[in-house]
Amino acid sequence: MSELRSRVLVSVIFIPVLLLALYWEGVPLFVMFLLVSLLGAQEYRSMMSKAGHQIPAIWVLMIPIFYSAWVFYPGLEAALLWLAFFFAVINSLVNWDTSRSIPKLFSIIFGVIYTALLPAMIVKIGWHHPVKKILLALILMIWIVDTMAYFVGMRFGKKRGITQVSPRKSREGFIAGVFAPWVVLFILYICGFDAIPWLIMVLTAIAAGIFGQLGDLVESMLKRYCEVKDSSHLIPGHGGVLDRTDSILMAGAFLYFALAIAEIAGYGTNFGTY
Repeated sequence: MSELRSRVLVSVIFIPVLLLALYWEGVPLFVMFLLVSLLGAQEYRSMMSKAGHQIPAIWVLMIPIFYSAWVFYPGLEAALLWLAFFFAVINSLVNWDTSRSIPKLFSIIFGVIYTALLPAMIVKIGWHHPVKKILLALILMIWIVDTMAYFVGMRFGKKRGITQVSPRKSREGFIAGVFAPWVVLFILYICGFDAIPWLIMVLTAIAAGIFGQLGDLVESMLKRYCEVKDSSHLIPGHGGVLDRTDSILMAGAFLYFALAIAEIAGYGTNFGTY
């Protein structure tokens, strides 16, 4: 099967499942990001091993536990991060290596945040926010951003290498991705769309246009550091789970904090238990 056919087949299967989970929320949303957390942790561990940082296998099993705890027990973010830090420090002390222990310590903490905390934040938006379908709107915005950034970059991109971690990304494509959500918002405003409060729509546009693209750069940074092309070969023609979810992880985490800050400041609707 050609790479193009593989990509199309996976998209035909994966996209409806993703959209249904985002639409139904509840258990399907939790299960989908549990898989993202578990598989992403394995991919991250594999990439780090190629960079010379041998993360113990037990951490891959602990990641879904941290993820589940953050989803089901709101308010434990700081405590669980401290616990992860404590275990990582003990591991470094017991297995001390002058040249490798400190980099491995930081790689473990980053992995916990990246593959457990960020997915949990996304699920908590879907579960606890009274305004439903925010995540569905975020995903659609990210797809629009990716499409606009790709085609504008391919057609008009002249200033490439705006960052060393992604030499093919052009300034024109990045700017197009930043402005694409605002074009969508303008069209929705003209059409009288009011299903989701406009404050949330604005924050979603910022999340998709800026932080979604930053998420792609973060994954590129990891892959360049580990000298790999893809996070894995799990999804034919698409790379790994982290390759497919990098934008939503960063965009969703920003949206979580932005909505929480808006609530603390007295704007928007009540978050429920956060």
